[in-house]
Amino acid sequence: MDASAIGWWSCPECGSDAELPGADTAGYEVSCPDCSGAMTEQWEWENAAA
Repeated sequence: MDASAIGWWSCPECGSDAELPGADTAGYEVSCPDCSGAMTEQWEWENAAA
């Protein structure tokens, strides 16, 4: 995942969703903030150039 990419994550256990920056999530398992499950990345997109 590119450091400038944004990822949309979802928890299959409770259905919680989160939008997270690629630099913070690359190579890590993302824990759900609402339950003890692990979130999965649904899609990602690049930030617009400034």
